[in-house]
Amino acid sequence: MKRLPVALLILLLAGSVAARDISLSEAVELALAHDARISTASETIDAAEAATLAAWGGYLPRLGLNAGYTRSWSGPSTTEIPGYGEVTSEEKVANGLSLGATATLPLFSGGAIFNGIDSARHAQSVAEQSAAATTDQVRYDARAAYVSLYRSQALLTSAERSLESAEEQLRYMDKLTEVGSLSSADALKAQAAADRSALSVIESRSAYSSAMANLAYLCGLPVDEELTPSTELFVRPPATELDKAMEQLGDTPTMRMARNSYAQAQANQRVATSAYWPSLSLQGGYTWSDSTPLEDEWLEENYSFSLGVYLSWTVPFMDGFSTNARLASARVEELRARLSQRDTERLLELQLRLTLDSIASAEEKVSVSRSSYERAVDDLELAQRRLELGSGTLLAALEAEANLSATEMALTDAEASFALACFSLELLLAAEE
Repeated sequence: MKRLPVALLILLLAGSVAARDISLSEAVELALAHDARISTASETIDAAEAATLAAWGGYLPRLGLNAGYTRSWSGPSTTEIPGYGEVTSEEKVANGLSLGATATLPLFSGGAIFNGIDSARHAQSVAEQSAAATTDQVRYDARAAYVSLYRSQALLTSAERSLESAEEQLRYMDKLTEVGSLSSADALKAQAAADRSALSVIESRSAYSSAMANLAYLCGLPVDEELTPSTELFVRPPATELDKAMEQLGDTPTMRMARNSYAQAQANQRVATSAYWPSLSLQGGYTWSDSTPLEDEWLEENYSFSLGVYLSWTVPFMDGFSTNARLASARVEELRARLSQRDTERLLELQLRLTLDSIASAEEKVSVSRSSYERAVDDLELAQRRLELGSGTLLAALEAEANLSATEMALTDAEASFALACFSLELLLAAEE
């Protein structure tokens, strides 16, 4: 047995590597598992939960510990004492040690703590809804990339079939031209049609390669991996009536996020207003001090306890107008959040109406394109039967085959547009698969 050349063996092994079949659900699962936006959103939720816990900590007492050590020197000094003369004191060194603890419990803060907790809770809700919206967006991106791969593969198949038909038609017309049964102008038209088909194949191959790389990137796969869609695009819209869709729209992550952002801005405004009120706190302390070296019973005498209620108030109009500035800023943020909620509602309603119109239009296009495709299939079968019986021509059969390819491409485009419109509606309504 002869050995195959190394180069030929490599080519055979490379050609034996098949493209990976991937379904729509698998693509979505891979995208949700590998997309960095999902991880970032999860970390944002953790940070928001920590901020909420810190806001609740405002009701806990504040405990402070302090310790100190001092060392002082006093040099020799001479003092004149009447009747005794001069008295000289020796150099002295004194050491001091102190320990203390202070606990402060807030009793009233003008609502700053309560409203701070409310603001943190709404901020956490915003983070959670943002994460949900991010998940929906990643799911939609994966679906859209899958539809693009499905469409580009179908268009490539149709373009290659059209090219084969155009080349066959060109060869047939060349023979007719050689025997004088066809003018050179018709032959040039056939050549132009074949050239257009070749260009369509080149463009379709490029689009198919780009679609594979895009889907592989979203799924966390090597971008040079070849993928083949294994799921047919049988998609149904989650809603078709505007009233029912509007009801679902009000409970989507985007709408909940807008409402919580507005509620958070209102809570922040109340926090800024709390600075106009005095604060009340309960404070207790313990202090011990002594000089070193320590005496035998140093823990029994040198300490003190304190307990008191303290009222403090920073006059808002005498703090350099910083309180007024914070309140004005909070009011602006509240206005922006309120207007943003209104605009979000209006924008989502507009997008919903446009998407429903797109679904209706795309569904009609699918119906018309499918009817045209079925007629093209029947026309091709009839042309081939006539050719077999001798009553038809090869040119008619080739034209019927080219028409079938064109209608197949139109049907693929219509199905892809319908699927994308349905996925867009699912993204708006946050509908799961």
